[in-house]
Order: sequence, then C-alpha cells, then structure tokens
Amino acid sequence: MTKKSGRILALILAACIGISLIPDHLSVSRAIAESDGSTEAASGTTGSITSGGTNFREGPGKKYRSLMKFDRGTVVSITSIPGDVGEDYWYGVSYDNQKGYVNSEFIRVLSGGNAASVTVSPTATPSPSSSNSNATKGYNAVQLILSSCHMRNSPNGTFDRDYDWEESGTSLPLAGSAETAGGYTWYPVSKGGKTYYVREDCVRLINTSTGASAPAPAASSSGSSSASGARGYITTTKGGCNLRSTPAGTTVRQVGKGRTLPYYSSPIQKSGYTWYYVEYEGSRGYLRSDVVKVSSSGGSGSGSEDTEVSAPVVTDSSATGYVKTTASAVNLRTKAGYSAMIGRVDKGVVMPYYGSPTTVNGVAWYHVKHNTLGSGYIHASYISIVNSDGSSTPTPVPTEAPTGAVITGSGGSQVEASYPTLKLGSTGSAVQRLVQALKDQGYFTGSVTSKYTSAVEKAVKNYQKAKKLSVDGIAGPATQHSLYGTVPVGAGDSSNLSMTLYPAEKIDWWTGGINSLWEKGKNYKVYDVKTGIVWWAHRWSGGYHVDAEPLTAADTARLCKAYGVNASSEIASKNLYQRRPCLITIGNRTFACSLYGIPHDAKDQTIRTNDFNGVLCIHFTNSWTHGSKKVDSLHTEAINVAYENAPNGHK
Repeated sequence: MTKKSGRILALILAACIGISLIPDHLSVSRAIAESDGSTEAASGTTGSITSGGTNFREGPGKKYRSLMKFDRGTVVSITSIPGDVGEDYWYGVSYDNQKGYVNSEFIRVLSGGNAASVTVSPTATPSPSSSNSNATKGYNAVQLILSSCHMRNSPNGTFDRDYDWEESGTSLPLAGSAETAGGYTWYPVSKGGKTYYVREDCVRLINTSTGASAPAPAASSSGSSSASGARGYITTTKGGCNLRSTPAGTTVRQVGKGRTLPYYSSPIQKSGYTWYYVEYEGSRGYLRSDVVKVSSSGGSGSGSEDTEVSAPVVTDSSATGYVKTTASAVNLRTKAGYSAMIGRVDKGVVMPYYGSPTTVNGVAWYHVKHNTLGSGYIHASYISIVNSDGSSTPTPVPTEAPTGAVITGSGGSQVEASYPTLKLGSTGSAVQRLVQALKDQGYFTGSVTSKYTSAVEKAVKNYQKAKKLSVDGIAGPATQHSLYGTVPVGAGDSSNLSMTLYPAEKIDWWTGGINSLWEKGKNYKVYDVKTGIVWWAHRWSGGYHVDAEPLTAADTARLCKAYGVNASSEIASKNLYQRRPCLITIGNRTFACSLYGIPHDAKDQTIRTNDFNGVLCIHFTNSWTHGSKKVDSLHTEAINVAYENAPNGHK
C-alpha cells in the first residue's frame, strides 16, 4: 500500500477499536494554545510491527531519535494516536517498559478493549503463510478499490514504492491461489511478467469473462443496503455525495441521493464534521454528516435535504443537565483548561454535562459525555444549555463562575453568512448574485452577468460611497454583508456572550498584577459600557498596555457595532480615536479599562481571519501609550467612566 492507503487503514482500524485519529488544527483561532491532541487507546490494545527495521521513536515524527529498531512481527501495546505529522499518522506504543511512537504504516492493530495481554519478544517472527485456494474460486482477476496500493514480493512481504499499483478501478489478473499471512488474505497478481501480492482490503475479486465481482452488501430496490455487524445506517440526502478515501480526503466516487447504507465503525470527527465509513457498490470510504441523515434501519430512508447528522444524544439520569454545541469543530479536552484534545465535536450536538462548571483562568469548562468520543471538557463559550431533546431553554450558559451579576451582551440575531472577496476579473455564481443584488437596489443597470466587469466595479463603488463604506470597488465581506443584510458567522449568535460582572475594580498596570492575570495568548470577553455589547479579545503582546485583537470576524462585527460602523476600516477612516470605557472579568474579579480600537500596526497582526487589519490597545490604570511612554489622560477618563458605571457597582 501507499502512504495514503496506509493512512486509510490506520483510520479504519482506529475507528474499529475506538481511537480518534483527529489531527490538531485551528480551534476558534490559531491564537488559542493547543497541545499535541493525543488520544488514549482502549486498555489492552495491541499491534504487530509489519516491517523489519521499523523505528521506535521518542516522539511522533521522523525528527525524533530512534530508541531501537523493531523486527517484523514484534507485538507492542498501543497507547495513543496523537494524529498526523506531515503526511504520516503516528501510534503511541509501549514496549519493554519504554514508551514511544511508531509510524502507522508499519503497524497493524491486533486487539482492542480488554484483550488479553500478549507476551512480546524482540525477535518475534511473522505468522507463516498458508494457502487459501477456495478464496479465489470463480474469479480470475482483482480490481483496485483504493487510489493505490503496495504490491509486495511475498504475502505480507516487502514492497518497492516504484511498483505501486495506482488508479482505482483498474484490474490485474490473478496468478495463483490466495495466501494468508499477518492476519490478512493476500492475492497473487501478475504485472510486467512478475508476480506480486496485494492485500484483501485494497481490492475486490472479479471475473473478467462473466463480469461477476465479489459480493458487496446487497442492495434493495430502494437503493438501501444491509449488512451484519453494521453500527447503524445512514441515508444520503443530496445527489452527488462525495465518498472519500479518508475523512476529508480525496474523492473515491460519488453516491446518489436516497441511498441507505450501513456504516461499519464508530463515526469519526474531523474538520468540524462527523464521517461515516460505508461500502457502496464495492467502494469503501467516508461520507460527510451534512449530506446524510441517520436512519433507524436499512430501509429506504428517503430523508429530507440538508439534514445534518449529529451524534446520538447520550441520555443519563445522573446528568446535571444537557448542553448543545453552538459552533463547528469544538474541542473536547481531557480536563478543564487548554489541555490535551480528545477530538472535535460538530455544531448542534447535544450532550449531558455533570456537576458545576470548572473555572480555569476565568473560563468555565463543562464536563460532558459525547456519544462516540467519550467524556471530556468543553469551553463554555461554544455551548448552550438545552433540554435533553435539544430544544432550547432560557437558562444561559455562564462563561465564568456562576456568581455576581450575569449579563448577556448584545450580538443581534441576524442571518449569518461568509463571502469570498470579489473584484475585477472574478467570475462565477457569486458574482452573478452580487450583480443581481446591486441591480435590485438600483446601483447597476444592464443585463445581469457572472463576470466582474468595470461596470460592476463602478456599481460597487457607488454602493460603497452611498453606505459610507471604504470605496475601493472590491466586494469584500464587509460590502457583501451590508448589501445582503447579513453578519459574519457567529456574529448573530449571542449564546457565547454571557459574562459575569463583579463589582468593578481599578487595577494598576505596574503593581496590581494585571499582567499575570491576563497572560499573553489568553482570551477574555470585553464589555462595552456604553452599548452593552460583548466581544472576545485575544492578547498577543504588550509591555506598556495590552496589545490585543478581536478573536474572530464575529467579534470584529460586534466591535464595529459598538462604534456604529460597518467595517473595522471605518474606525480608522473616520478617526474614531475616542477611548471607549470597558470592563473585563478575569476569574472572580472585574476590572475597568479603556479601549483604543483603531486598527494599527498591521505587521503585528497574528489572526488573519478576523476582518481586523491590525491590532488594538486596551489600557488599565497607570498604563502608558507606546509613543509618549506616559499615562494618557483620555484613557484615565474612560477607565473612570467604566468604573463609575459598572452594572454591578464598584469596589
């Protein structure tokens, strides 16, 4: 097999034993510190080394020192899979009281769960091959069902990448009886006058004379299929659904609408979606949750379009209550705080939670149980309290300790959307929709076109001028949100804007300890005293005051709303230098502060997806500006306003 097909096998095997193969990637932004994302394997999981000379490395990657080299057939204990490093997946393993990592391409899972312990030997040999003459009866060739696979010189033997078999759907003639080795059936095939062996999970048997092929799960007239051992059933709700080789991987083929298929392993969470491993007309792969619905059985399951699949709710009489995720790809972590990641949870998943939230550095974490990922902790900002059936409940999710005056910052309830930037030379349906909207509102005359012409550019400039936007003729997100009456994704959702305000304090920048409380790299919510709007701020640096950025595009939209503008560029173009009185809660303390929100020093920006071209400044008592290296009287005034007008009073 190729490295890609090795990754496929690792995913399939991991799903079967309940291990999550989720690469670590961005959460809300790359600003949030992440761990290596390792996931514990089930107790007793073992694996066999499939290639002699395999490195046992100190860490997950080829850059780490090799502790030793394993012989082929050596049995090791699998402890975790931290995810992918470059193009490889790495298993955490234990051998002879040492812990390390092995590339997933050179290990095969033997057992999982509470399997009996295995006595290992550094000189273990692979199981001998045995003939399996009946396996190929009635067939004279094999057909590749993956994009590529290794052709080996013997069953479970060595391979040369230069002789990989590529192109899914092609066939090779059988060259003898199948043989069993290493727990797999191996088919001998003839290519270029030589005999090679390919593994059973890469191919299916066919008969080139009769057209017969190895049976796949039988399909009914409704397009459904059933199979013993299936974990459940899904039904496609759209036409042209991509069946992918791995979760979010390359497309193997497409599946039509209304096809009900069994899925064979625990659904995998990746890239903000749930992925279901299915077999369809002889092809194996993964279907994404937004194009299928879970069916109760292998019936017709016609379903409705656009039904998003969520993990089934875990009902538990001992649970304190239930929460539902309000964002995609929410990190489920091993413990409260930014600890190791177990996996990612889709938007809209309902889970039970237990006990009161645990507060770490001012942020509340809920102990929850996911149907497939298991128990862990979720950041309170990305969930809402719901009933067990997922219906809403008026109780807000506090994002800090549940004492003090809890307020919910305004964020609006508008339609959320995201748009690509369109400009002169752009083409396609997005341009056509833009032109139609400009024409509907009287800014464009002539026939609707899908090309961004100079006439379209002129119409955009006229619209931007009329709406007091930055006039450049480029239809960026800010222009399109204004045109369509939408807001960035997340800006219309106020479920993550509840915050606790305690009696306000003034804290000295130099002696009060604010730099220890609000560490660099941490995110906290900012309460705008004049408007009541709440937005998230990420501190990236600052020696004389806090240098920060809005955490997301949605937070920038809220900040712009507080300023009364449509885009962050207007804060600068309108020279809105006036300091804004604000409050920030960290732990069980609320501090008065002052905001200078004009975007500046774009070179220092660390978050490139927040629609804010630069950074902003947040001042506390006696902090300095960079230029003067003195206390700014306007900031002092704004801090006093925040202190005197705090909703829960002041100390």
